Amino acid sequence: MPATRPSETIGPRRSRGGYAAAAMTLGCAAVLTSGGPATAEAPITYVALGDSLAAGPLLPDQITPAPCLRSDRNYPHLLAQRLHATTFTDVTCSSATTDNILSTPQNGVPVQIDAVTPDTTLVTLTIGANDAKLTSVALGCLNPLPAPNGVSCQARSTATGTDLGAAAIDAVAPRIATVIEAVRARAPHARIVLTSYGNYLQPGGCYPIAPFWPEDADYLQGLMNRLGAMTSAIAAEHGADYVDFIAPGAGHDGCNPPDNWTVAVVPAGTGVVPLHPTLVGEANFARLLAEAID
Repeated sequence: MPATRPSETIGPRRSRGGYAAAAMTLGCAAVLTSGGPATAEAPITYVALGDSLAAGPLLPDQITPAPCLRSDRNYPHLLAQRLHATTFTDVTCSSATTDNILSTPQNGVPVQIDAVTPDTTLVTLTIGANDAKLTSVALGCLNPLPAPNGVSCQARSTATGTDLGAAAIDAVAPRIATVIEAVRARAPHARIVLTSYGNYLQPGGCYPIAPFWPEDADYLQGLMNRLGAMTSAIAAEHGADYVDFIAPGAGHDGCNPPDNWTVAVVPAGTGVVPLHPTLVGEANFARLLAEAID
């Protein structure tokens, strides 16, 4: 198992609240045992659950075998290092849904919830974007030619009077609630921390660098924000914590390299997969989580 690495250079900002997207699984869990507990009184047994925002697809260095596209510098690894976790198990997997956490093995990998035990004291969770099929929504928003060539995804999604993207996100709420309760049933004394997704596009976007029309860039990021707000509310209702990555990521979106925490469509900075975090982003996500947990 490769060791975790130091975080990238990161800024000073911090957020725990506010508003709060993904695309593939590992043959064995990434497990790290440090030299000792954070304190003699409070050892930390940390399990990381979630999808590609947590897994870090294609970011160096990828842990092999590689079905989950999991990096050894994703936010769970960096957080475990920051917290001096006594034991650490990373079962995050790109493309995961709530079903892959609870009931459906992913590419032959056991369900993620199996990593949670009665001894677990900390669980982080990033989930929901794949349940809402936000990757498909984002692909439908791509417009390589300027208006009026093409169709606005916002207009298409709201043409019937119902916002289909928003409805898909709202439908995920009970699934996230079920995951929280399943984690608590397995680890009654664990602190459960949910996260948002990222800030991918600045207001109005940055066409043509990221080929989303301005109204569609706002629509797409707005869906991410809506998912974050819903996740925050569900966490509060079920006694879990929530850490926002979106508000602190303002000015660090895919339109603003080189200090970008995420990429939009054209890979920039250290990122590889569109609409996913960079190494700088994963490091800052770990920082925000560590500050909130401390």
